[in-house]
Parts: sequence; structure tokens; C-alpha cells
Amino acid sequence: MSLINESVSWKSLEVHSKSIKQQHLRDLLSDQKRNDTLNASHSGIYLDFSRENVTTETIDLLLKLAEDSDFDRKRAAFIGGQHINSTENRAVLHVALRAPRDKVLLVDGVNVIPAVHEVLDKIENFASRVRDGVWRGSTGKPIDTIVSVGIGGSFLGPE
Repeated sequence: MSLINESVSWKSLEVHSKSIKQQHLRDLLSDQKRNDTLNASHSGIYLDFSRENVTTETIDLLLKLAEDSDFDRKRAAFIGGQHINSTENRAVLHVALRAPRDKVLLVDGVNVIPAVHEVLDKIENFASRVRDGVWRGSTGKPIDTIVSVGIGGSFLGPE
């Protein structure tokens, strides 16, 4: 399997990128048809891409890159809880972190949402206790400074 940055669609986007960087945004904004085309709205969210150094050709090239990279299948695997983290042979659970309690997300035949919300509840409880001054440091004083050390994006909760 070849890398995406070796594909024709990637190379086309690279060539386009060099030319679009030469255009000043002020000049792009003077094209009202472009401005009218480069926006979208959905569910009350308005996106205005006209304020970026892009053209409709840029969007077309990005969509072609997505198509050539099999983006739709990969997105479905991501959302569907398939093992797409190849280094750890596990599902990535970003969508589970944002899912409501009644959502079902099966990973290896198990709904992971209850376990995710159990950890989220513990985090919420801990944060509330720190904010309310109930959880105190070793000196007995309320905690006023937190240092958070990340452990990566695909793991949830301490072992």
C-alpha cells in the first residue's frame, strides 16, 4: 500500500497549494461568487471558508484526496469502534468520550459507553471536589494549581 502523500491527488493538491499561496486573501475576497460558494451551514452552525486562502478548486482537490484515501470507509471504522489504532491493535474511543449515556458503541461486542461514563463521572466528581475545596493537598490547604500530564489519545482512565 502506498502512502497518501505519494498519490496523484496529494501531488495535485501540493501544486495547487503553491499557486494559492501566491494569492492575497484581499484579492480572493473581492470575488463575490467565490465568497457565496465557500460557506455552509448545518444544525445552526455556519462555516465561512471564504476567509481562508482557498478556492472552489481547493475544496474539489481536498474532496478528491478524501475519496482517494478511502476516507468514508475509514471514518465509518473510526466511528464504529473498529481496531484502527494499528500500533496498539485497539479501537480509538474519541467518539465514545462525547457520546450520550444512552448511546451504544460496540467494541469487540461490548458496549463501551457505560464504562466511559463511569470514568467521566469520576473525573467530574474529582473536579467538583477540587473546585469546592473539599479535596485538599498534603498540607491540608485547598488545591489551587493543577498540573495535568497527558498519556495519549487512545487510552481512557488509569490502570
